[in-house]
Amino acid sequence: MNRIHDSLPESTHIELVRSLFSTRFNTLIMGFCFVATGLTVVVETHDRMLDVLIVAGTTAAIWRYLVLVLYRRESLDENLRFARARELERIFAIPYLLFAAIFGAFSARAFIVATPEARTLIVALLVGYSAGVAAGISYRPRIGLTAMLAAVIPTIVAALLTGNPSYWAVAAVLAIFLGGGMHSMVSRYRYVADGINMRNLYEGLARSDALTGLGNRLALGEKFAAVAAKKLMTAVHCLDLDRFKPVNDRYGHPTGDALLKTVSQRLSGLLRMGDFAVRTGGDEFVVIQSGIADLAEAELLAQRIRNALGAPYKLDGRTIQVGASVGYTLTSEQGYGLEHLVSCADQALLDAKGLGGGIAVFREPTVLDFRRAG
Repeated sequence: MNRIHDSLPESTHIELVRSLFSTRFNTLIMGFCFVATGLTVVVETHDRMLDVLIVAGTTAAIWRYLVLVLYRRESLDENLRFARARELERIFAIPYLLFAAIFGAFSARAFIVATPEARTLIVALLVGYSAGVAAGISYRPRIGLTAMLAAVIPTIVAALLTGNPSYWAVAAVLAIFLGGGMHSMVSRYRYVADGINMRNLYEGLARSDALTGLGNRLALGEKFAAVAAKKLMTAVHCLDLDRFKPVNDRYGHPTGDALLKTVSQRLSGLLRMGDFAVRTGGDEFVVIQSGIADLAEAELLAQRIRNALGAPYKLDGRTIQVGASVGYTLTSEQGYGLEHLVSCADQALLDAKGLGGGIAVFREPTVLDFRRAG
């Protein structure tokens, strides 16, 4: 049971929260059964407290369903952030647990004042509700376990207080089903959460550069597709290091690897939310800068990249100096084909390198705006 309190990776938590918003059909069924059963018992007993509880429970059931309708699309958004996923989980949990508490109170009260036939109906509804919770909310056991306890425990207590051995047996059966459902929920949660963790781990490894932790070519294609879908002006920067090979030759590959890691850290520190960098091989990187207003923003980032990567590095007690050249292009001029954009930016980079290093913007196949480093 303690494992349900373990912290999850953010990506796993988000995926489990999404599962909460795929329960509309179950919610409709439970709402209908609650109202139908409640009206049957209310008509039979004319109990004022049950009247209040059936109205409150129906209101909570409608609230539950509206939450699913209003927030389902947002929950499925590929760009859903962890903080927002936690907010959505709370938005889901409030009416869900409120309904469970009202249902529990209604069932216990009905068990006390209703006929034996109605009590049988109440027990059947409780078992069905618990099964639905175990099946539909098992991926978020804190919500599911709380809901099951709130719904079932009051009726178990009411059955025990009747003083009737037959109803003590009913209480025992409900307790056994409750324990079994809770165990099943926790087991299913552990299995699914571990599976999602493992899948996300392998997917992350497949999309990450092992040395630097940046994305790789596969990640570049996938992330750029999401950027391109928004049709915002985007700059594609290709860059590599000046004088990197002499560092490798003089100090060895371990120092070269350490340099690349530090370069990646500096590069990541320059990027806004929504921008990203990938290592495409060796000392070559691609940066995607999305949602810019004009060429000047792309030029500013290129200059910041060059300045940051050109600052001295302290590695293994040595001060190492390298530079960086940057070539870039804009989607406003070249469209959203990734291969073409990278090719244009890479051509600008090659021309800049050929003239001694600097920053170049690719405009047309025969026109290159170049500024050599001063």
